[in-house]
Amino acid sequence: MNILKLLKQRALVILKGLLKNYVPRSIIFSIDTIIVFFAAQSTFFLISTISKPEPQYYNLSLNFWAIFGIQIIIFLLLKSYAGIIRYTGFRDAIKQLQTTILAVICIMVINQICFQTLGKKIIIEAGAIVYGFIAFSTLFFFRVLVKRLYQLIHSDSTSSRVLILGTSITDVAVAESIIADTQKKFNVVGFINESGELKRTRILTLPIVTIDQLQHKNIRGATCIIISSQKLRELSTNQPEFLDKLLELNFKIFKLPELQDWDGENISAEIKKVNLEDLLQRTPIKLQKEKLNAIYKDKTILVTGAAGSIGSDIVKQLIRFKPKKILMLDQAETPLHLMSLFMDEKFPEIHYEKLIANVRNKKRLELIFEQHQPDVVFHGAAYKHVPMMEANPIEALDVNFVGTKNLVDLALKNRVDRFVFVSTDKAVNPTNIMGASKRSAEIYVQSVARLETTETRFITTRFGNVLGSNGSVIPHFKKQIEEFGPITVTHPDITRYFMTIDEACQLVLEAGGMGYGGEIYVFDMGKPVKIVDLAKQMIRLSGFIPDEDIKIVYTGLRPGEKLYEELLADKENTKATHHQKILIAKSSFAFDKSKLILLENLVNQIANNDEFKSIEVLKKLVPEFIPLTEEQRQKNAV
Repeated sequence: MNILKLLKQRALVILKGLLKNYVPRSIIFSIDTIIVFFAAQSTFFLISTISKPEPQYYNLSLNFWAIFGIQIIIFLLLKSYAGIIRYTGFRDAIKQLQTTILAVICIMVINQICFQTLGKKIIIEAGAIVYGFIAFSTLFFFRVLVKRLYQLIHSDSTSSRVLILGTSITDVAVAESIIADTQKKFNVVGFINESGELKRTRILTLPIVTIDQLQHKNIRGATCIIISSQKLRELSTNQPEFLDKLLELNFKIFKLPELQDWDGENISAEIKKVNLEDLLQRTPIKLQKEKLNAIYKDKTILVTGAAGSIGSDIVKQLIRFKPKKILMLDQAETPLHLMSLFMDEKFPEIHYEKLIANVRNKKRLELIFEQHQPDVVFHGAAYKHVPMMEANPIEALDVNFVGTKNLVDLALKNRVDRFVFVSTDKAVNPTNIMGASKRSAEIYVQSVARLETTETRFITTRFGNVLGSNGSVIPHFKKQIEEFGPITVTHPDITRYFMTIDEACQLVLEAGGMGYGGEIYVFDMGKPVKIVDLAKQMIRLSGFIPDEDIKIVYTGLRPGEKLYEELLADKENTKATHHQKILIAKSSFAFDKSKLILLENLVNQIANNDEFKSIEVLKKLVPEFIPLTEEQRQKNAV
């Protein structure tokens, strides 16, 4: 008994080894040969039961070897043994059918030749058809059996039961691919018709349901929904309420990659969980690649704040235009080191320099400009956290204003072709030091751009919050959800504009290419989003129920924080550009001599580290800067 048990275990190990790895073609050919040997024997046995009194259980006559030899030759010609058995599907069935049909035709043709010349046949015509049926059935059954054994051995008992959103040809193909997938991470149990009208009730023997039916009953224990990337974009843009309904029903939503990104074999590995950025995505941006290529190709490009979320993505976006050299400048050592490792691994052909420097240190910047002579500057280095800057106003002004001034002056001195300043919507009618410091930097950039002697094109870009950027609300909420709450929101009515990092940086590059100098480009941020709605969506995407599993707590507005952000000042208007998502803010700011004196005075007060006088000058330079009073903060907190 022990020996039998040991042999059984050993056989199972060998079987697992065969199913785990690709089985050599020679072994598959040998097994197919054995299968058709027994198929031919079975055929002669069935014929003998009809034509002879006693059945012939085996036959090794010349007729048998002729049929067997014909089939072997067909195997070698069509290479039907060359497929990977664990991926057996419809195409494999067609291949086996072609093999057996061709063999049957050859047998029948040779049959007629033998009958006409020798007066006798290899096998009766009906026998040839019976042989073809048996051979095809057993060859294909063998493949299906091996595939099923592989799935059972490698199956995961925790596989998710999923519904496919949609009933189009593409959606059905996705379902078939998941069903045929060997990893079985997902078990397809049905389809959802998003239109709400059912013309048929089943596909692939699986039920089709509407969202209303999902609200009233559990469909075969489904906990997840899979949706294609294209359909996710369409619903996010045109029917966001449909996605909200699915999330409210507590389904986990997964997305498929674009069709061209599939690896062709393991579809389960390509299916990713939908994140908040997917739900807020908008129409893809179309860049003027030829124009931008002419501007950025073979140029030395300096990116400040290159280790930050915006700066690092600007670097990545620039790579496609094959610049001569990218100068990655940042004061943060570790993030810049990580960025350089990324560049070495992903883009070893790109020439870049990693420069540790602080934008406040003008002498260090002078050396960099002299050594590398940049053609284009993208200035993204800044302090951006509103409450932190409220507590440290001199630091905010020193980095955001003086740092920008240093770079602008050096760009002017070194005749840089283009200077793109990355600003923020908080610079519009600012109520906090961070926003006011960025607005003062905008003013300085414009003051230099208007000079007749200026050869550099100074361009300002202004946009709102970026999803997933360092220090944004999204990573903060993720951390709170991981800790099972509560999620803290400052006010139930607080709203913000959001766009993805990828979208923001592409628009920065596009604006940098279209500017003539002095413009402030405003990006189409879409509709403002309530922060509390973001929190609820993130909770649902994590598989929890808002205010039941994870609580939402309101903490009151922080110092300098607005209920809503603006992209244009009250006295500003906009004009369109050739790009539908980029507008030009036409500022009414008057650059008289008094304003230029204020700019110089602000620099002096910051250098003196005089916080009070610096803010007083800032208020005169940016008259729309009206800090919130303590009474207003308390009112907003209610």
